[in-house]
Amino acid sequence: MIEILDPTVSFDEGDQAPTFSLTGGVSGKVVGLRLDHAWRSYHLVVDEWQALLEADGAKVRVVWPGERVGAEGERTRADLAEWSRLVDCGVVGLGN
Repeated sequence: MIEILDPTVSFDEGDQAPTFSLTGGVSGKVVGLRLDHAWRSYHLVVDEWQALLEADGAKVRVVWPGERVGAEGERTRADLAEWSRLVDCGVVGLGN
């Protein structure tokens, strides 16, 4: 016998995470897009989003983090910290 779990979830009003709103649109904003070399199909998505965001007047900063450990990991953390200081908002993945 197997048990099939329901993949849906319902939230009570108090359980919802706060959302972020970029008031006034993206024109004049710096939008960060984070890529990873392993997310090959996401490269196409980011290319499309970058074109659309720039057409709407945003400046786009794409970051490609490196390794997560050792000296390269330290550089990755520094790069991500710098990138997060330079953007007004960021998209870091598709949640998959």
